[in-house]
Amino acid sequence: MERTSNTSIVFFNQKAYNALIEKVSNVAKRGDPVATEDINLIKHATDSFHGYVQTIDMTETRVKIARYRCETEEFQEIAKEADRARRIAHEAAISNCAILNRVCKFYGIPENVYLGNTDARYQVADFCLEVTIALFQAARC
Repeated sequence: MERTSNTSIVFFNQKAYNALIEKVSNVAKRGDPVATEDINLIKHATDSFHGYVQTIDMTETRVKIARYRCETEEFQEIAKEADRARRIAHEAAISNCAILNRVCKFYGIPENVYLGNTDARYQVADFCLEVTIALFQAARC
């Protein structure tokens, strides 16, 4: 299946992400234990988006190297394990997109953090990359 690029479409709503963190943090500061758990949930979700991007990077590099260094059976095993790691990381990212959007609704944030369709796997992948790049750029400023 050929991948169609979504590069011109934005899936990460950083404004909603920042509003969500601010809202949940303010509620947590007032001593609400649920909000404290939700902060951890937001962090876990964000980590899963970065983790997906990292998994893609690491597995692609490993497969490329294995192609030249390994015999057929060993290469097939490495490629199979890479696919498994990508699938697990992708499933976690998909779940966390839906969770973040539900948390937005719970805290009255009118917009979603993830603007795509959770059934569209490439949209989730693009979202993960957008989050990683946007938060990296924000940290550099």
